[in-house]
Amino acid sequence: MPPVLVDNVETMANVPAIIAQGAATFRLLGTEASPGTIVCTVTGAVRRATVVEVPMGTTLRTVLELAGGTPEDVTSGQARPLRCVLMGVSNAVLGPEDLDTPLSYEAMASQGSGLGSASFIVVDDSVHPVAVAAAASRFLAVESCGQCTPCKQDGLRIADVLSHMVAGDAIPEDLVDMTHRLDTVVTGARCALATQHQVVIGSILRRFPEEFSVRASLPTDPIEPYHVAELDGIAAGAAILDDTFQTKQPDWTHDAIDSAQMPAERLGEHRAG
Repeated sequence: MPPVLVDNVETMANVPAIIAQGAATFRLLGTEASPGTIVCTVTGAVRRATVVEVPMGTTLRTVLELAGGTPEDVTSGQARPLRCVLMGVSNAVLGPEDLDTPLSYEAMASQGSGLGSASFIVVDDSVHPVAVAAAASRFLAVESCGQCTPCKQDGLRIADVLSHMVAGDAIPEDLVDMTHRLDTVVTGARCALATQHQVVIGSILRRFPEEFSVRASLPTDPIEPYHVAELDGIAAGAAILDDTFQTKQPDWTHDAIDSAQMPAERLGEHRAG
């Protein structure tokens, strides 16, 4: 059986109980439009990374509290202020004012975001928002297969501009170019990845416009990079990220130099038939 026929393990896990107990029982939890429970993954600036299952409609704040909230500042002893929450890398970020949003598809849509697979990366005030954008952009640009040229090429340009902002050597024209590429990256897109790139980076830019403007004005000091990668696991309350992603090239190799080939071109050479 081709594995794509079962594309969501969480959904399939609900099927036996629905068959055995009926849909009405399943709907006892959750909201009218989003019944049942949802498995949430919480990483980033929390006291303990965790995976929890909660009824749909539980607030984002409650889920973050289950992860212990943001860590304490070593100087003040107080919990660090929350800057934003990445909804994985597929939907618009949410801010501190959005924490009481229920975890339902309809509530998240009303906030201009989306629930997705309920993967939350918490960012506190110790992390620069441009560094967050750069990390998310690089992840999406590298993971693009390249079947759609704007998705790959414009995505890589967005990631390149943001990397220069992190390094402190970007210029105002770079910000203009990046903003334009956020419009064109979705041109002709055959899947949702390009839209994710547009939505995620665009939402960070709209939330922190002055931070981006400053980073595009020479001279600026480098800022600490941020890391977004696939989650390999959680151990002792700490997230274990795929550290090999740091060396992954846009052509999906780990060669010292990128070949500039699209992954779709490389992989297409090896298709059977």
